Amino acid sequence: MPVLKVKDIELEYVEYGSGDRYLLCSQQHHFSLVNYTKDLADKGFHVFNITIRGYGRSTRIKEDLGDTWYDVWAQDTVDFADAMGIDKFFYTGVSHGAGIGWYLCLKYPERIRGFFGVVAGPHSKDGVETGEARMRTIKAAATQETWDAYCDEIENRTRPVRKPEMSDEEWEFRMQMFAEEMAFWRGMSLEEARLNVRKPFPKQKTEEELIALLSTVTVPTLLLGGMHDDISLPKNLLRSCAAVKNSKLVLYENATHALDREHKEEIVEDILGFCRTRNLF
Repeated sequence: MPVLKVKDIELEYVEYGSGDRYLLCSQQHHFSLVNYTKDLADKGFHVFNITIRGYGRSTRIKEDLGDTWYDVWAQDTVDFADAMGIDKFFYTGVSHGAGIGWYLCLKYPERIRGFFGVVAGPHSKDGVETGEARMRTIKAAATQETWDAYCDEIENRTRPVRKPEMSDEEWEFRMQMFAEEMAFWRGMSLEEARLNVRKPFPKQKTEEELIALLSTVTVPTLLLGGMHDDISLPKNLLRSCAAVKNSKLVLYENATHALDREHKEEIVEDILGFCRTRNLF
């Protein structure tokens, strides 16, 4: 994938589609086999999938960014748009990538045509700065030996089980998805795995403070979540949707935190439908 010089850093990215209906997506990793942004490019969006600072071939992060992780990534996204000559754009992200979207909506609302947040939270204000899943990853990256064991555990826990009704084609696709997911985990360097990325909005210490902040979002916002997501909880998405006036929430019944891979086609249709009903293009 190409790398773009953006101010004093470099950002890895991949481009799909053409035209001026720009859609940016900033993530630590972009799956190639199942990626709803590629499908959105087929529907008329000009997509740029950006690998955030600290991961992949983008510039490494050598120090703890404290409370500013999402501020930095949001600024990098806007700087990328500037370097590409893009004024206004749609933004989408999954999980931490959606966290970046919240910051874009709050800090640069004049640049964002619409925000499509997949499992977007934000997390509850429970007094814990770093999420449980993130802490497990950080601890597992103590040594190469402990990291390899952690990847083995993920592989054993998530390996697909073939159901009798599955066709050969569906089973092959499931196994390809599984292989790509494991390649992501095993390909992650210890340096990347040890990054202690806090939850978004560390300065807001209570739910009331977070709700007050979210209520200032004016960007048209579509939130997409899974009823069985134990990270971006449905109750948090309901809270966020209630706080953001110009928003809509879609919850998928049989979905987890891997919503973007479980319901790719539905996500694409819901994003297109939201844009049409809100006259966003």
